[in-house]
Amino acid sequence: MKKLAMCAGLLAVFAYPFAASANSATQSSMPKDASAVNLTGQVSCSRFGHGSVSARKGMSVSQTIQVCAQRYDYTLVSGKQIYRLTGDTNLLAKMSGKTVTLEGRFYPGAPEEASYVLPGTVAVTSISPTKN
Repeated sequence: MKKLAMCAGLLAVFAYPFAASANSATQSSMPKDASAVNLTGQVSCSRFGHGSVSARKGMSVSQTIQVCAQRYDYTLVSGKQIYRLTGDTNLLAKMSGKTVTLEGRFYPGAPEEASYVLPGTVAVTSISPTKN
């Protein structure tokens, strides 16, 4: 009986690392609550919030947003909602100040963040200017 218990214990000790690595390999790197979204709005900087962007002296609005986004985050202002954007910063810089339609994955904000300020982050997969 003791040999059986000892063999079962050794089997559990040696088999656990293999079972754990197989389980982690099958899990997706995406959070379970991520969902696909299509949004339309204006690409801005988190420092400006809902307000309009005033161009700095000698710069365009687009350049002002690009300088701001070096320190802060790119955002999409869509109606009363503001979404933090992640992804290709070069592409976001080209679209700064423009009204765009984008596709991406939505990740809700942390519970300690006020949801009326930033409801979450959108990982941008594609972005294109909106035709007026």
